[in-house]
Amino acid sequence: MQFNPLRTIQGKFTLYLSTFVIVIMSGLSLWTISREKGLMENAIIREGTALVESLAISCTNTMLYEEVGLVDESGLLDHYIADLMKKNDLPILYAMILNPQGEVIAHGSRAEVGNIYHDSVTKRALSTKDTLYQYPSPDLIDIATPLAISTKRWGTLRIGISLEYLGKEISLLVWRYVLFTAVFIIAAIAINGILFGLITKPLKSLAEEMDSMRFQEDVSGLSVRRRDEIAILQQSFYRMVKNLKADEEERERTRKNLFFTEKMAAIGKLTAGLAHEINNPLGGILNCIYHFKKGEQSAEQRQVYLDLMEDGVRRIQRRVTNLLEYARNPSLERSATDFRTLIARTLALLDYQIKKNRISVEEEMPEALPPVEIDKDQMGQVLLNILLNAVQAMPDGGILRINVQILAERLVVTISDTGEGIPDEILFKVFDPFFTTKKKGQGTGLGLWLSQKIIEQHGGTIHMMSREKQGATVQIVIPLSSEGV
Repeated sequence: MQFNPLRTIQGKFTLYLSTFVIVIMSGLSLWTISREKGLMENAIIREGTALVESLAISCTNTMLYEEVGLVDESGLLDHYIADLMKKNDLPILYAMILNPQGEVIAHGSRAEVGNIYHDSVTKRALSTKDTLYQYPSPDLIDIATPLAISTKRWGTLRIGISLEYLGKEISLLVWRYVLFTAVFIIAAIAINGILFGLITKPLKSLAEEMDSMRFQEDVSGLSVRRRDEIAILQQSFYRMVKNLKADEEERERTRKNLFFTEKMAAIGKLTAGLAHEINNPLGGILNCIYHFKKGEQSAEQRQVYLDLMEDGVRRIQRRVTNLLEYARNPSLERSATDFRTLIARTLALLDYQIKKNRISVEEEMPEALPPVEIDKDQMGQVLLNILLNAVQAMPDGGILRINVQILAERLVVTISDTGEGIPDEILFKVFDPFFTTKKKGQGTGLGLWLSQKIIEQHGGTIHMMSREKQGATVQIVIPLSSEGV
């Protein structure tokens, strides 16, 4: 899986923090820049207003005195405008005096004198009774004030102030905020990396410990040295390991008990056959003992009787030994096993039931069958459960087929019968614990469930296929070797 840093907690936190800082700083910057721009524009307007209003007094007096004949204007207004254009504290682009009809009577540029303006800015400037500022363009502010005393008006004084330098100041301020935000984000990421390194180091150590630890290990002797939230997590992990170990031990004990119980139930079902298998040889042995007591046999006859008695005892010994082997308590111990022999031994245990139910057995398996690494006792229990179910499904006789194949380093065992079969509506339940289709007292409902668990422990699978009145087929697939299981 390709590593994606944005999927880590540190990456996500860094992304969220950076986004938060950018949003906050952007909002703060916009508000600050807007505020600074407003303050700077207001300062320009106040200074420009004070300038035109103070000059308007001199211009108004000059025009008044000229009207009453006290002075001769003779270029005095042009002199005022020229002095105004020389001021360096404000970037004045133009200054002019208009008469009430909009004709230029004084201008910073002599070429404009005599022109008449009809634009909307001029019209509003000529009609205003108080100082008025307007924005003919984004980079220009026009300030106009009337030259009047009471209701008498001689004209209007206008100046144009450039806002271009204000735009440069705002751009510089924006870059300062961008640089400050970038530095802040870089510093935050660096600090975040250091802090997360300190925080996540114990978490990574704990994760490595969790990965390397087996649940079977004893953690009772492990102690927690930290005194923070990581210690709480570590303690919780140790408690979980202890609980899992205890649960696993209890589950294994329960499985073994159920396995042993099912074995005993299967052996109980075989007792009738066992009694028959023991009683027949015992009858022969008793008959030989009877003839020995009469003492009328020849040496050859006595040897025949001795051979019959030995054969009968060995038959009884084999039957009892088989039952004792199946009654052993389960523990998974793999060994190379001849599966052909395992099948033969299981069929021998069921010999009485097979003959009693008049069942014919058909076996099909390769001559050269390789050994299989399995627990022969537990796998024998699986075969016994499945074969016993097949035999009990054919009380009036039938055919029991056993097919063994080797496919892709796996042993495939198929066991089918011609019995009653299982309805489709309950077929999916056959591997559930305590589910049985047999009459009360005739089955525990654990055989197939335990068989499935044993097959899964061997790294294999077990499936059942059946139709009502058409028999049933069980297929077992297990690997030949325990490697990779």
